[in-house]
Amino acid sequence: MIFIGLFFGIITIVISLNVYNHINSDKIEDYLKTINCKDFIYSKGSYKAFCEDKLLEVKNSFILDLKNNQMLEVDYKNIKKLEEENENLHILTTNEDFKIQFKEKSDLEKFKEKLNSKIIGEK
Repeated sequence: MIFIGLFFGIITIVISLNVYNHINSDKIEDYLKTINCKDFIYSKGSYKAFCEDKLLEVKNSFILDLKNNQMLEVDYKNIKKLEEENENLHILTTNEDFKIQFKEKSDLEKFKEKLNSKIIGEK
């Protein structure tokens, strides 16, 4: 009987966390749409979005504060070089370097192709 109660308690916690995570994902997607980021990919716990003049990465965290959340912003015009390493994309800019992680190689390749077209469009 104790095991059944413990089992249902664990199931309740897991379902609650899953629902909470889904609500955070919806908030991030709505935020990206309001700032005119039309195309985005979710991989490895973060949203990678293509906005009008910049690349934006928003990390999905348990406590979500979009105004102070850890975001990566890179202007397309500042990108000098893109390098692939396994499932990571290194973005070399005029000021600093960034690493964006992907779960699958196919997501990385699609993202890099879109990013290259944005960079070419800016120049």
